[in-house]
Amino acid sequence: MTKIPTSLWSRGTKLVGMASKVALAEIGTKLKSWESDKDRLASKLEMAQTLVKTMSELKGASMKLGQLISMDLGDYFPPEVVKILESLHQQSSFLPYSKIQELLVKELKEKINDLQDISQEPIAAASIGQVHSAKLNGQDVVIKIQYPGVAESIPSDLKILEILFKNLALFQGKEVELAPFFQEVKEVLQRETDYHHEALMHERYQSHFKDSTFIIPKLFKEYCTDKIIVMERIDGVKIIDWIEKSFLGERQRLAHEFMTLYLKEFFKYGLVQTDPNPGNFLITKNGQMALLDFGAVKEYDPAFINGYRKVLVAAFSDNKIELLKISEELGFIDPRESEDVKNIYLSMMETLAAPFRSGTPFNFNDKNFYEKSRDQSWELTKKCRYSPPPKDLLFLHRKLGGVFFLIKKLEVSLVLKDYWHLVVD
Repeated sequence: MTKIPTSLWSRGTKLVGMASKVALAEIGTKLKSWESDKDRLASKLEMAQTLVKTMSELKGASMKLGQLISMDLGDYFPPEVVKILESLHQQSSFLPYSKIQELLVKELKEKINDLQDISQEPIAAASIGQVHSAKLNGQDVVIKIQYPGVAESIPSDLKILEILFKNLALFQGKEVELAPFFQEVKEVLQRETDYHHEALMHERYQSHFKDSTFIIPKLFKEYCTDKIIVMERIDGVKIIDWIEKSFLGERQRLAHEFMTLYLKEFFKYGLVQTDPNPGNFLITKNGQMALLDFGAVKEYDPAFINGYRKVLVAAFSDNKIELLKISEELGFIDPRESEDVKNIYLSMMETLAAPFRSGTPFNFNDKNFYEKSRDQSWELTKKCRYSPPPKDLLFLHRKLGGVFFLIKKLEVSLVLKDYWHLVVD
């Protein structure tokens, strides 16, 4: 339990104080022209530790940003810095029940009387809010409660943090900007703190997947507000725990469902829940997968989906000229890049497309595949001078990476060619 700063003034004061410490450390580093690479790295690590300490206390945009950077922009920072940022995923501080009770009364007013047996401590706590169990007129429910001040602080938090993270990044003289990434983070955080938007996405998922094997909890919309979401409680076990006791056939089925879900989300419905956190899924006692969180759902423009489909089709058919042309049109690679950079990009796309052409099962634990794709991605990152991380791909590929990670945990293989029809149909 902790005291989370909630006012713009208290959050701003903490961030400015952190920025001052980091700035002084950076100035000191620049004055030491004699400093070795090892000493410079030590200075970066000290800055990262200062950032992480403050971000974990602030929660909200600050904590979420550190988590996202550790996962999505790891290639742009020293691995030692990324390791420090990854520690934000294990932070578990939460607001005391007295504060939660105040929020519930403020948001629900007289409707608060319909809720009974609200848990004193949260059953889950994250960067944006925490979750409590309760009963609503006798039915088991969960209440998702947003931390106060989080939504209002997003622009100011990110403005300061963008400057700070530029000092931590290693761009090696490249003209790459972090601005597109921060703009995408801002949009995602604004969606995640817009509980009316989350309720709408929740309902759309219920509509799209009503005849599927997936379970979407019932939403009690009359009890949902700007800061609260109330939904049916689903009994089940976390995926990581379920895997330990499952049989091969069950794991194979679940892997198929994960891959199908992702491809249908994007190519059929244009909606993707971009947060692949395993905690967002439960497995019920009859083996069904429950989808729990819709705050990070991103809606994609049909024109972008069609363009992305054309990129994949060109890669699948090994049409390098068409692949490069469409990739440049979509902003995946800047036309000003050198031929060497463009060839690295084409090689990387070939590596990623190859498993979908093959009729043999793809082993998600294939170290050679991951090492090769990682090395090509890193080589591309190092040599690109003009291409920023593609804004519209950041969170889409974050979800895809999460799907691959979960299937890897399931220790099964899939014939990926069998899923190609979900891309082109």
